[in-house]
Formats: sequence, structure tokens, C-alpha cells
Amino acid sequence: MLADLEALFFAKGFRTITVDEIAAQLKCSKRTLYEIAPSKQELFVLVIETWLDRIRHLGWQGALQHDDPKQRVMAYLEPGVIESRPASRQFLADLQSYRPALALLEAHQTQRTNVLMEIVEDGIRRGKFKAFHSALVAEIFLAAVNRINEPSMLERSGVGFSQAFEELFQILTTGLFQNSGD
Repeated sequence: MLADLEALFFAKGFRTITVDEIAAQLKCSKRTLYEIAPSKQELFVLVIETWLDRIRHLGWQGALQHDDPKQRVMAYLEPGVIESRPASRQFLADLQSYRPALALLEAHQTQRTNVLMEIVEDGIRRGKFKAFHSALVAEIFLAAVNRINEPSMLERSGVGFSQAFEELFQILTTGLFQNSGD
């Protein structure tokens, strides 16, 4: 049911849909929904927590499968792109405008950026990455992610959420690695 709720919120956001509509879409009772969370807002927060936990878990799993820092970076970042593809602009607008959900996203981004910094430091130590300041790379990455999370920026640039992340990762990795052939 949580996966279906996630798909519904990703498609429609949560502000414009009622609990009655959610129950009808998920083919369940409102009581069932209220057993999961006491309000529509709390359902949204639960979906956000689950989504972000999954991204972090998959990112760690991917990074741990590789020894090469370049492959670790890509494997670590890829779940953020893949798991965010279904996110509509309405979902992003609702996420940005609902402080409890936005706080979860900000904490998630900070955690992901700290791990990225560690991977970059490892790559620099091993001579695989250019000797950039790893904390600066991570902070620039976080700043770029924060901009990508703004629906108005996506609207102005004419790109979708997932595409924006994919291109950010390409910019990051193309400028980071010593040789593009490695």
C-alpha cells in the first residue's frame, strides 16, 4: 500500500488530493489510511521518509559494490536519479512548500553530500580524482541539488527533475575525474 501511496503522491502531490480521493485510488478505507498515519500530511511525510531511506540504502549498496572511486560515485548517485524519475512538478512543489517534508529532504541531502565527500576524498587520495577540496565539491553539489529541487528553476530551464539530476551528475563526474576513459 505504501508503494501505491508513493506513486499517487508522486503523480499528484498531496495538497490538491483529498483523503477520500486517496482511499478511492488505493481501493481502501479512510480508516486504513488513518491507521498508517493520523493525517494526509503525515501520510505524505511517511512517503517522503520511505523514499529518501530507499535512496540512501540503494546508494550505499551500490557504492559498496565497487572499489574504483569513479564507479562508487556513479553507483552512489544513481539511485537518486532512478528513484526520483516519477516525481511530478506538483509533488516537488508540495515537497518544497511543506516544511516537515522539506526538512526531511534537507537532512537527506546533507547525509548524501557527506558520504559523497568521503568518496571524493578517497578518490583524491588514490589519485583517481583531481585534487579539488572535497568539502567544496560536496557543498557545490548540495547547492545544485537544492536548486534542482525548486520547481520554478525546472520550469525555467525546461528540464524534468530526473533529467536535471542526471545532467548534474554528468557535470560533477566529467569535471572530477582525471581521465574520461578511466
